[in-house]
Amino acid sequence: MGFFRDLFKDPFDAWLASASDAELAEEYERRRLEWLRAGGDKTPEMRKLDLELSRRSAERWKHDPFRNPDPNFRWTDAARWDRDRPPFP
Repeated sequence: MGFFRDLFKDPFDAWLASASDAELAEEYERRRLEWLRAGGDKTPEMRKLDLELSRRSAERWKHDPFRNPDPNFRWTDAARWDRDRPPFP
């Protein structure tokens, strides 16, 4: 059954699944420059590349060991200058 599914698969989709992040970014930039020269709407391939890059970025962020998992944490909490200072008299 998998043979028939792969028989009609687009070669671009197969490359999209197996390409590295650098290859995807390079291809997206090449297509973006062409799109800027020509104008108009983004091509479906650009949208697919954008979705794949976003998905991979979200996965990397999700599995980042240095990320604070607390949903209420804000970066300003870590940089508060008055945290360890005693209050003014």
